[in-house]
Amino acid sequence: MKERKYLFIVNPKAGKGQTKKLVPLLERNGAKLGIECKFMYTSAKGDGEAIARSARAEGFTHVVGLGGDGTSHEIVNGLMGDDIIFSTIPSGSGNDFPQAAGIPIEPERAVQTVFSGNVRSVDVGKLGGRYFINGLGIGLDGAVANRFKSFRVLGGQAAYLLSSVIEALTFGGFNAELSIGEWSFNGRVLLTGASNGHSQGGFKLAPEAKVDNGKLDFHIIRDMEPISRLVKIPKVLKGKYKEIEEMDIICDRIMDITIFDQVPAHMDGQSFYLVPGTHRIEVVPGALKVMSLHGT
Repeated sequence: MKERKYLFIVNPKAGKGQTKKLVPLLERNGAKLGIECKFMYTSAKGDGEAIARSARAEGFTHVVGLGGDGTSHEIVNGLMGDDIIFSTIPSGSGNDFPQAAGIPIEPERAVQTVFSGNVRSVDVGKLGGRYFINGLGIGLDGAVANRFKSFRVLGGQAAYLLSSVIEALTFGGFNAELSIGEWSFNGRVLLTGASNGHSQGGFKLAPEAKVDNGKLDFHIIRDMEPISRLVKIPKVLKGKYKEIEEMDIICDRIMDITIFDQVPAHMDGQSFYLVPGTHRIEVVPGALKVMSLHGT
């Protein structure tokens, strides 16, 4: 068996600056096991991806992110196409992927899992040339992710809820053509996207989603009046999507979406704008190896 060599990519801003305090704990555990460990720190957007791309050339067998889903998003995009094993020590404002993948939220248990857990293969999602590990949102949830950046000081869940309420009252919806297998829709949409994990920003958009079933759970919520949004958003938070008549969840491999205007969007909580045109969202089955409490 190849000797293990770990690269830890640390987002020092995650967890309100508390993330870097986990480094001594990781150093001690690595030393006890005789594992070579290296720590590198991000300082700007894109650093995690750039550092991860260099991991193969330096002979690392494992790459671990210290941060939230945004940090993991960058690292995984740097690792795709390689067989390096990924894991994360959850310490950011959004930690949805670890919960879906069987990685403990508690730092000490996560550290143990990083070194002594099981290797399992999980799916990733893809939009164009970019990959997402937990979820993609287009429309209202993209607008929420963009606004969330202004309220980050409040803390993860509180900031996300406040952002959701504001956007529920102000977001205008958008026209789209959607196609998933034999299912299709043409009309005004409040939000749509894909889930690999069962929650995004704490909202249980796809409570039955699984990270290793070779499919994504595509969610579609047709547009509705602002007052109806406020009534029904709490149901999404609790995973009660079956009580929302405007919502569909379809488990499949591919969704094609055509939009006619620029629309706010996010991948793993990282906000951007999706340009007009036709886009394909698809699953890449078993594309990522992770250290987890669960086996393959």
